[in-house]
Amino acid sequence: MLDLLWFLLLGHFLGDFAFQSDQTADTKASSKLTLTGHVLLYTLCIALFLLIGLIFNGSSAFFSAYTVLILIVLFVTHWIQDYIKASKFNRSRQSFYFDQALHVLMLFVIRIYVYNG
Repeated sequence: MLDLLWFLLLGHFLGDFAFQSDQTADTKASSKLTLTGHVLLYTLCIALFLLIGLIFNGSSAFFSAYTVLILIVLFVTHWIQDYIKASKFNRSRQSFYFDQALHVLMLFVIRIYVYNG
């Protein structure tokens, strides 16, 4: 069995890096619509890889209202984190590392406290 965290990290990588253009990264500070679109795509990537990871590990836990709540919380926290980073901080290396640490911490929380199997 492959740990669920690897699937979540893959979804994070695709949603926060591979599917985010430089233009999106630059525009998030001035456009809440662009920011919301990025976070929606990010959340969909996480949802897809969460589903794949749970199926791969023989769980049907994805198909619950609890998972929907977790994805909503993930959406909101990612939106707030990216909004603060984009609007309050320059694109410094330190703000990037801090932002990524918070995003990955949320994935650890999902893995450890929500789907601790």
